[in-house]
Amino acid sequence: MIDYLPWALVRLGLLLLMLLCATGLGNLVLRKCRFHNLAERLVFTIALGLGLCSLLLFILALLGILYGPLIRFLTISGSVATVVGVIYSNRASLRVRQWKQLLSIRTLKQPHPVRNAVIALLIFLAIGCSLLMLVTSQYPPTNWDSISNHLVIARANLTEHKLVVVPGIPVPVLPLLNHMFFTWALAMRDDVLAQMVVCTFFVLTALGLYAWGKRQNHPAMGATAAALWLAHPLVREQATTAYVDIGLTCFVFLGVYALRVFWDNRSASWWYLGNASLAMAAGTKVTGFFFVGLGALIGLGALILPRLRSFKHRGEQIDAANTSSTSSGFSWKSLALGLVLSMLIVAPWHAFVVYHMGNPFLPFSHKGDSVSPLPFDYRTGLDPLGGLRQATLKNFFTVYIDFFRDPVRFNAAYNLTLSPLIVIWPLAWIVAVFNRSVRWWVFWVLSFTLFWFLTAPFIRYWFPVLPMAGLALCEAVHWILGKIWRSAAWQNGIWVVATVALMVWTGYSVALEINARGLPPASPEAREAFLTRLHGYQGVKYVNAHADKGDTVCVLGPIWLNYYFKPRVFDEPGIPKFRWPDDQLWIQWLDSQKVKWIAIKPDEYAIPNQNPVINPFWPDYQIVFADSRIWVFQRKPVL
Repeated sequence: MIDYLPWALVRLGLLLLMLLCATGLGNLVLRKCRFHNLAERLVFTIALGLGLCSLLLFILALLGILYGPLIRFLTISGSVATVVGVIYSNRASLRVRQWKQLLSIRTLKQPHPVRNAVIALLIFLAIGCSLLMLVTSQYPPTNWDSISNHLVIARANLTEHKLVVVPGIPVPVLPLLNHMFFTWALAMRDDVLAQMVVCTFFVLTALGLYAWGKRQNHPAMGATAAALWLAHPLVREQATTAYVDIGLTCFVFLGVYALRVFWDNRSASWWYLGNASLAMAAGTKVTGFFFVGLGALIGLGALILPRLRSFKHRGEQIDAANTSSTSSGFSWKSLALGLVLSMLIVAPWHAFVVYHMGNPFLPFSHKGDSVSPLPFDYRTGLDPLGGLRQATLKNFFTVYIDFFRDPVRFNAAYNLTLSPLIVIWPLAWIVAVFNRSVRWWVFWVLSFTLFWFLTAPFIRYWFPVLPMAGLALCEAVHWILGKIWRSAAWQNGIWVVATVALMVWTGYSVALEINARGLPPASPEAREAFLTRLHGYQGVKYVNAHADKGDTVCVLGPIWLNYYFKPRVFDEPGIPKFRWPDDQLWIQWLDSQKVKWIAIKPDEYAIPNQNPVINPFWPDYQIVFADSRIWVFQRKPVL
């Protein structure tokens, strides 16, 4: 604990600097946007600011000046400018007289002690859950995707000070918006900070759910929706890793949130904000294109539908808020400007993919190696027909039950899944028939679910609509409660009890996990001891200790170790037969790539039953390290 606290506070302080910098940048763009409440302003300002910071880092990479000292200087300068700006804009409220009035006995008297005690309890639980989640994000990264791919790309960009393609890893070319956050964190400190950034998006999504409830004048219901989002075990696990799905989810939810506000008041500013958020989702992952396209249809419908109603009810007095787009500031010009803004945000990220791969929709629409002009074996691990093979009407309607009945079918990490409450979210389908607000969220969730179900139905790929599904369920229950009880006090009491129960359970579960794993390692020695639990890491330590600068490692099987190898890695450049001379051409190709080491996960290959020490597979390679997880071969020195 003595070592952990200063270690953790340093990273928390660096995260705060990053968020202050993002807040200042976001506020420059959104300072004139009218928000309903402080939570709403905070979540949109920070999220949009983070996206803009990522774009700025991308520009630095294009210019070849992506240097750590420069990134740190810009971050500190941006955070200082934000603090100075806040102090200057609120200078009147910072006067001594104002503070005396604020702290006077009269202002401390509370007319509703029970209500304020409940609010204090909910704030305490929310902060406690958030801090516990931040602690779980501080363990060294061990999740497959993050250390086989994402962090490798982020580190390579920072090391080379520019955008680079990292051949030899599972998916070397991706939209890089979220990866720029990882690069930013690595420049500021380390990979733990990168995971804390992902956890921040997790908390921002919860804050956005609460902000929506507050906008609807149902803050207690919004708090329950936020608590439900925090309660999903699989989501919590993903939120503590250097994955892109949580950031994608945050941008999608805020984009749909903004479009809902736009749909209600036809405000052009909210139209732009919604398009910008969805475009950042598309810059994070290719599935974001679905929401960009559907959002464009929403904007088109906002112009066409009122005119159709006006034509249908010719001569009748129509509500101007529903029929006159131009009077509320939204017009064909606004529609076009919003779509152009979206394309301008999307273009840089996918232009990079198109330039190297010729296809903006990778990895979901690849056609084998034919799309790749690069000298590596392009694989994604995705089965494009995986959804279609099980795409029956029965499976579609029972998919939420199957999340629990058969999580392996949906590629659930560690057999974790969602909160059991998601099973009853189809209740919102029924209420959507009668309630316009519920109908909005159900429309978005079901539209994406159909797309997801027919393409790649992995459970974490459904995350982008998970907050909306939970919110739709909460709004549906709220509608039902309104039909049963007219008393707002009773309804709020139910929501408070539900929120407290969900947060207590979440906090208890996370605390048990931390207790079982111990506090995150705060020293290099403790980190190394922690990583020895990672399968094959002892082989990595051997290679790192003996490899020369400029060496390359061929990784056959344990690609989750890519990030921890100091030498350059090649991930499975062809499958050897482990026989000589059958592998002669394969070895010659490795020699052309200056490969000096081969790391193998032995139980993944049909290896001949022979002793590789006495009877080696390849005459130029000798086995130098072996355990049950990994075999390491080193090329013999040329005499």
